[in-house]
Amino acid sequence: MILFRTDAAPQIGFGHLTRCRALAYAVREQGESSVMVGPDQTYANKDDARLFDVWLPQAWSDAEADAIHLAALAEQFGAKKLALDDYRVNEAYQRVLRDKGLKWLQFEARTTHPIWADIVLNASPAAKVEDYAPVLRNPDAQLLLGPRYAVLSPEFASVQPRNPRRPIKRVLVTFGGGDDRGATRFVLSTLLPATPSDLSFMVISGEHNPRNAENLDWIKEFGQGRVSFDINPKSVASLFLKCDLAVMAGGTSSYEAARCGLPMMLITIADNQTSQSKTWDDIGAAKWLGKLEDLQNEELINKFNVLRNNEQNLALMSVAGSRLVDGNGAHKIAKIFSQKSSLN
Repeated sequence: MILFRTDAAPQIGFGHLTRCRALAYAVREQGESSVMVGPDQTYANKDDARLFDVWLPQAWSDAEADAIHLAALAEQFGAKKLALDDYRVNEAYQRVLRDKGLKWLQFEARTTHPIWADIVLNASPAAKVEDYAPVLRNPDAQLLLGPRYAVLSPEFASVQPRNPRRPIKRVLVTFGGGDDRGATRFVLSTLLPATPSDLSFMVISGEHNPRNAENLDWIKEFGQGRVSFDINPKSVASLFLKCDLAVMAGGTSSYEAARCGLPMMLITIADNQTSQSKTWDDIGAAKWLGKLEDLQNEELINKFNVLRNNEQNLALMSVAGSRLVDGNGAHKIAKIFSQKSSLN
């Protein structure tokens, strides 16, 4: 039994919950059952009943109180292992878990505070072993770093990346499962008038994006018949593979796009996406355009049209991304996580 502790809401997005679902699916294949602790029940979907034996909403009060309650739940369910994907977890939280004799995997991109986890997971292409050395407090901690450990849903494991030489005919626009902060409308209203009429756009959004209705109304009025709009599609991978270039946020979906061989133009809508977006740019899989609030219309138009017409650069970006993300990260992690010798 594994207890997952995470957080999800339109304001912070649903990347943490998406990763936990994918990992829960993979550990179930290893014979482990799971309990989800944290998110409100309204964020559970129809597949979660198969992934999690129990779903327990848990409001946050403070770190130590939350950790004490999680430890009590671990005892109640007989769970010896935890998976923490929550940026509110601090040293005090972790010390409670260590004092209770618990072992855990921690999704952790921060290298600015002490880490006591048994397994530290950070799939960012910016993650480096040397950055964690000063903050690791568990001498036996195992570091799982880099895109080969990207936790994606099972459908991405069998994906064959798109032909990197395929011309740009359809553009993916997606900014995660939560509040897109106006990015979808900004991109569409900027690029539609400035691109050829035979170029189409595919918008993918989460059902809890509070701007869905206004985005859909805008598309119906101004989309020129060139924009499709999908909310929580059943198969994300199949839609990604129909696209040839992505304008998107630098969060969890960037790994999915990389896996599909989609060249990316990244616009960060949250501070924690910045380092990852810069690194995708550095390794040649994306062009980082900066933060949404700083990006001007003309800059987006110019950079989009320059990239759209550069076939060689697009092909290199496509290959760079698909080589880094193989879609099997969740399976690799689950195998390590489920090995009793790793944690017990």
